[in-house]
Amino acid sequence: MTVFVGRTSELERLMSRLERAIRGEGGAVFITGEAGAGKSTLTQRFLVDAALRTPEARVISTDCSEQYGAGEPYQPFVDAFRDLLSDEHGGAKRSLRDIGRQLAPYWVQAIPVAGDIIAATMVTAAELKQTLGGATATAAPPSEEALFFQYTELFLAAATEHPMVLFIDDLHWADRASVSLLGHLVRRISDKPALVVGTYRPADVEVSKHPIKQAKLELERYGVAEELALDALDLLSLSEFVVQELGARPTPDLLHLLEQRAGSNPLFFGELLKWLVEQDLAVERDGEWDLSASFEDIEIPRSVESVIEKRLSHLDPDTYRVLEYASVEGDEFDSTVLAQLLDVDELELEERLDPIVRAHKLIRFAETRDLPSGEPTSVYEFNHTLTQDVLHRNLQGKRRILLHRKIADILERTYAPETESIFHKLAFHFDQGRVPERAWNFALEAAGRASRVYAHWDAIDLLKVALRNSRSAAEQMAALERLGDEHRLAGHYQEALRNLNQALDAATAEETPVAALILKRKIASIERDCGSSSPDELRHRLDALAEEARRMQERAELCEILWLLGKITGTGADIALEALSIAEVLDDSHLVARAQFELGGALMGGENPAEAVPHVREALRLGEQAGDKFRMGRCFNCLGIIEVLVGDYDEATRAFAAAAELFDALADPMTEAAVRNNLGQLLLRMGRFQAAEENLLEAIRLARRMDATARLLHHLENMARVQQAVGEAERAEKVWQELLDLSKGMGYWESEIVAHCGLGFLFLDAGDSDRARAEHDAARSLLHDEAWTECREDLDMLAARLAAHDGDVQAAVRILGDAEAELVSRDPYLWATFRLMHAELVFLDNATQAEQMVHECLETFGKLRTQPMMERANQLLARIGG
Repeated sequence: MTVFVGRTSELERLMSRLERAIRGEGGAVFITGEAGAGKSTLTQRFLVDAALRTPEARVISTDCSEQYGAGEPYQPFVDAFRDLLSDEHGGAKRSLRDIGRQLAPYWVQAIPVAGDIIAATMVTAAELKQTLGGATATAAPPSEEALFFQYTELFLAAATEHPMVLFIDDLHWADRASVSLLGHLVRRISDKPALVVGTYRPADVEVSKHPIKQAKLELERYGVAEELALDALDLLSLSEFVVQELGARPTPDLLHLLEQRAGSNPLFFGELLKWLVEQDLAVERDGEWDLSASFEDIEIPRSVESVIEKRLSHLDPDTYRVLEYASVEGDEFDSTVLAQLLDVDELELEERLDPIVRAHKLIRFAETRDLPSGEPTSVYEFNHTLTQDVLHRNLQGKRRILLHRKIADILERTYAPETESIFHKLAFHFDQGRVPERAWNFALEAAGRASRVYAHWDAIDLLKVALRNSRSAAEQMAALERLGDEHRLAGHYQEALRNLNQALDAATAEETPVAALILKRKIASIERDCGSSSPDELRHRLDALAEEARRMQERAELCEILWLLGKITGTGADIALEALSIAEVLDDSHLVARAQFELGGALMGGENPAEAVPHVREALRLGEQAGDKFRMGRCFNCLGIIEVLVGDYDEATRAFAAAAELFDALADPMTEAAVRNNLGQLLLRMGRFQAAEENLLEAIRLARRMDATARLLHHLENMARVQQAVGEAERAEKVWQELLDLSKGMGYWESEIVAHCGLGFLFLDAGDSDRARAEHDAARSLLHDEAWTECREDLDMLAARLAAHDGDVQAAVRILGDAEAELVSRDPYLWATFRLMHAELVFLDNATQAEQMVHECLETFGKLRTQPMMERANQLLARIGG
């Protein structure tokens, strides 16, 4: 069975129509769609489901042949007749062979019965024509009406024995006699338990003026037929197509390429996907299928090209030339520009385009658009990008170059003075027309416009055009830097590093110190996310960059360096305050907004997270004022974290939802991963483990896809906690060990401490206190100083549990009390967690104190609605007797 996606509603409609037919409301359904739209896949699934759900029904399948066509009259009905009589259906009251001899003698004469089987030598429609068309000594040839009557009577007799389903594929190749017989048959089964299902391609029917179109319309007027037109598949269905075909979902990059090159045609989509896998251009990584090459390195598979070229070969030369020239403009073209390119009257062109839309269905009318001059133009689109690709590729040599130059000139004249909207088109045409100076300028401008609306893939394509047309080291450096920035925004971290390092080499060679300073900072930022450099190494490099920026008085760049330095050191409040003071002196609203946000992020990790709120809200206000959705999304995400820390989980959920909505619209994978990680941690605390795992799995996938190893650390930590919470000790240990290996390899000592503690908790729960203590000691040895950091939460909890295990309750209580004092203003959930363990240790000696402490914990857990901890607190309360 081929892949079946996106056609559930159509399948249900067919099954509903079958149920009506079985009740005696017979008729026909015509499934229509272009080549590869999924007609055969849908009907195959329908016929299988029909046989399973209604085993009493008799299903007969036949098809029309392109090879024989009109030269073989009745060909599909000859095959169906043979199937009808030679394959008896169990439980029939009468033999259809005997009935056939009585009701359809002419047909049996042409396809004779030898004993109880159909003669193997009389099987073709040509023999039927010869037998029925020639007079004999005893009988004149039968009339068409007699043939129709006999065939129909036999079919109706069969329907009295069992409900009948007749499927005829590819009716666009049916001969006229078969179409006439089909119409006669369908009209007669309107009150019988019978259903006819046929498929055809509307484009082929329109071009050849095939009679099936008129036959369908007449049957619809009789009320015995309906059309089921297959629409394009949506992106969700195309993604599911990949899942069913390959067993894992595609990355956005792979899905984008498939949809861009193959459109939503399942045949083209599937062939391109198969070809990508066979050529190792699509590979599986961490449970997802991704591209292993850049878009421009990927060609169209020959199997797809042949389907398109076959359709194009049927066109007359004038029609082909119109489409060929239209392909020069691109996937979308307009009549005004194309008329000038062809040097024809625009009305004449419109009349030539109309049959290409209606009959050939190779293009579609999109809209009527006003040009800058106020004149309207008709905008058309190719139904498939692949069609435009094949046409454009077939243009060879200087002819193609000159056509692109000519169309660029036409576009500039037509859209002047409002050419900004077509910068991307001009960049493409000047690139193809080999005019590098103009291609570079337009590509860079168009890339900026695309980036501002978060169309990163489009921006990357345009910047590659700019890079290809760079004429100097300065132009090359500018294109490479912009390309690196866009690759980072799209989540292509290794590509971004490659581009930025190439730009740095150019900046060094050209002796442009400011450009080199900026590029070094950008490289350090990506290396931080990737984990390819240790925090100590990055801190040393950034300290040097900060001094260099001060020496050169590059204050805006100094702000950028300070913000990055603050993230690495983990003590960013003072650094963030310095950056804010610089931004305010510069009086740059964008810098001030960023400075407020970074200061809020630094304060968020301090003793009182609520101090961060006014700064983040100010950054949000400035972001809203500027229409900066990215800044707004980051602010909402930050506010969500703060609300978690201050204990307002409802507000945190709303903030994360607002951030997710913005980042979903922006298609920014890095920030989406961050939001999902934070939401996963919140859901874990609330006991919604399945939802937490789903969000964390997605965050991990995104981080792995981008090779953002440093960002992956927090995602793995939270995933390990989820597995531990649901009792999956083996899975938890595997994740903790991966976190330990990664953080050790990158020099992230805080994550390494957390991983050691996570393993220690697992070993202690399993009764292996020696291994648990070894993990604690390893974690303790990594602690740089006694200042409170997030990793201290796990370290102190493990230390307290080990002390309690050894019977030193006093030491355990002292550790817990010190942690509670630190956490009371930092995180109410963690404070209550430590407090509850404190109560568990003291209740045997002081039940009254323990009961009071448990009630304090229950008040906090109840307010937060953290169900697992509420249950644990209530269990202790029951043991105390309170």
